[in-house]
Formats: sequence, structure tokens, C-alpha cells
Amino acid sequence: MSAKSWLSKVGEDFKKGLDDILPYAETSGEVAVDLFAPALGPIFKTTVTAAVTAEKNFAAVGKQGGTGASKLAAVTQVVGGLIKQGLADAGKANDNAAVQNYINSVVAILNAAPAKA
Repeated sequence: MSAKSWLSKVGEDFKKGLDDILPYAETSGEVAVDLFAPALGPIFKTTVTAAVTAEKNFAAVGKQGGTGASKLAAVTQVVGGLIKQGLADAGKANDNAAVQNYINSVVAILNAAPAKA
């Protein structure tokens, strides 16, 4: 599967299951963050909100597929500075790559949450 096809599939799946999985992903993700990195908890929820907003914005204009880099840029623009500071406060690396990795990790949690039957 090509990267473009994979990104399109991720965007489609994310759009279809967003309303069903978000409560589960937020809850389970928040629990995991609270257990393993409590200083990052508020940033996690803010990042989830920014990722969901970006996904909805791209879906609203019919561009949910193949726009992973654009969505990442949109989320980074909104919450990148907050994430950078939060990572620094937690004693973690806080360069641009670390911020992007953090955002991608939050999105991976959202994508991994099972959708309701």
C-alpha cells in the first residue's frame, strides 16, 4: 500500500469513527498519560482537541485523504508552542521533531481506539 493510499485510508477511517471513538480514546489516553507522564495530561487533552478539530476541518472541505502532513502542520501551529513547553517542563526533549512525534503519538492513540459496533 502506498503512503498516499495509507494516508487516505487513515483519513477516511478517522472521519467515519471519530464520534464513536473519541470518548474512549480521550479516556483511555488520559489514564495512560496520567499514569506514565502526569505532567503531560493537560497537553494530551489539548492535543486531542486540536487533532480532532483539524480532522473535522479537512473533512468539511473534502480533503480528509492524503493530507497527513497538512493536518500535522495545522495541529502544530495551534498547539506546538504549548507542547514544546510542556515537554520541557516534563524533562523531555522539546525540539520540533519531539513536538511532531508527540502529536503523531496522540493521533496514533485516537486511531487505535476501537469503534463502536
